Amino acid sequence: MTLLETILTCCGIIIATTLVISLILVLRTQDWMSRAVLSDMIFYGMLCLYFLWTLDNDTSVSYEIAMLGAVSAGVLPTLSMARIISQGRR
Repeated sequence: MTLLETILTCCGIIIATTLVISLILVLRTQDWMSRAVLSDMIFYGMLCLYFLWTLDNDTSVSYEIAMLGAVSAGVLPTLSMARIISQGRR
């Protein structure tokens, strides 16, 4: 195992741990605002795990998925979070 693979494995374990903790918090909390933020955190964590995986494995669609993830993780949640915070008002 190379140094890069060791670092990627450690980072993957940390991200997977935060994903599990976020899932537990989503199930335990009753606040709808916290659930919205935690769901975004789970999505970002899944994207990070995929990007870590692509650093070590060659894929032909990694760039396209990164662009799709940037649009869906950057633009859309920001707009929906603004709607949630403002309770639908413009």
